[in-house]
Amino acid sequence: MNAGDTFLIPTLDDHLWIVISDPALDPVNVVLVCLLSWRPHHDQACILEQGDHAFVKHSTCVQYPWARTVADARLEELKRDGTLRLKDPLSANILERIRISAANGDIPTGCFDILRRQGFVP
Repeated sequence: MNAGDTFLIPTLDDHLWIVISDPALDPVNVVLVCLLSWRPHHDQACILEQGDHAFVKHSTCVQYPWARTVADARLEELKRDGTLRLKDPLSANILERIRISAANGDIPTGCFDILRRQGFVP
């Protein structure tokens, strides 16, 4: 997988998941975040709007509290067996906005540390 790739795992949930770290720099700890429809109780650090990505039809929150890490090999396995369904990748500017906003989001410390080591957040 690559930074900015997006996907669905219908057997898990109906949320769009996004690769925000660089799997080439750390293929064992790939940071993923998902998108949720905007609600006042969701993390407000990064809000996407229609036009930011084909999947986004209305105000949508990057749900940093649900960020997780997974090995790139596992993502590739899920892709091969059809469990993971790729969607359009993010544009470079939206990916950058999501990464930078992680500094203000409620992202788990381990995920934040990976992004910081890779130079995406201060």
